[in-house]
Amino acid sequence: MNLYKAHFVHPHTQIPLIVYFNESNGHVTFEKDNEVLEIILELTEGMAANRKFLENMSLTSNICQTQYPVSSFHEVYEFLETLGVKKADVSFQQLYIH
Repeated sequence: MNLYKAHFVHPHTQIPLIVYFNESNGHVTFEKDNEVLEIILELTEGMAANRKFLENMSLTSNICQTQYPVSSFHEVYEFLETLGVKKADVSFQQLYIH
């Protein structure tokens, strides 16, 4: 399995996300970057009760519930650009799964 991972902040919601590209299966998935979110919540007083932040968390949850079909890194970057994420802002690292 060829699996790649990158971290970025969603440009519209400002929520940190992780994007996974499974090259073997040809799909991209997203998840919230919970480690970074915990740090943000610890460092920013009142953030957990901020209405806009909570709305953005909800919006971000929607993108995390779907697998998106792509067949190459070129298509991954094109897809991310439709979300407003620039190629230069994302650096994929290959994951080694035992």
